[in-house]
Amino acid sequence: MIASTRSNPIWLVFVGFGFDSFNNDYKLVRIVSFKRNDGLPFVRAEVYSWKEGVWKELEDTVCFDSAIICGGQDGVVVVDGSLNWVAIGLQRYADRKVVISFDMRREVFKTIPLPALTRIGNVKVMSYMGLLAIAVYPLVFAANGNNMNRFEFSVLSDCEDGRKHWTNVVLAENFSKTLVPMGTWRDRELMIKQMGDRDNHPKLFLYDPIDERTKRLPIDCVDLYVQCYSHVESLVSVDGRN
Repeated sequence: MIASTRSNPIWLVFVGFGFDSFNNDYKLVRIVSFKRNDGLPFVRAEVYSWKEGVWKELEDTVCFDSAIICGGQDGVVVVDGSLNWVAIGLQRYADRKVVISFDMRREVFKTIPLPALTRIGNVKVMSYMGLLAIAVYPLVFAANGNNMNRFEFSVLSDCEDGRKHWTNVVLAENFSKTLVPMGTWRDRELMIKQMGDRDNHPKLFLYDPIDERTKRLPIDCVDLYVQCYSHVESLVSVDGRN
């Protein structure tokens, strides 16, 4: 297992967990970022196989030469056998964002370009109806128009030319309160938080892009802070039984 040393301390660690259906194996990916003397990150990555019971360091990490994963530990999403993170460009790519994707079957990383709008907004990677999706929303809300005042939701789908392209599914503009994506419900409805203000608490609601219907989700607690987590399955029974 990749460890920190006095001469080469660990800076950041990102993990992703998913199921490799081709090999019938659960895998844990650990991406470890070290800081070099020049201030730039140096990345090593490893994968743990539940079937084999061993850690293996991954050799091909070239995609981390031009981008570094950003966001918290809840920023990874599993889509069609791949683990996906949002990453921000380094050096001459510093104004760009990409998705770094790890294929659990082949155990390789690749980079997926993102639309130009992602350069001026926050980006959350999500799953929608079995497809990789992204939500783009304001970095800082500003009604004066200097900052982006829109919410976009796009999916990566196959097109007639045989290549994958980002297709816009939802677009909301000129809203009075910032909309923040939280995730998807049953892989179809978007879970969105409407930010509060001095007089109003945040609101949580579901939006179905197909039916264009919105449903309010009441919060049965003090709703000064709202965070959502998804539970898919567990290696350990949630009710405590074997």
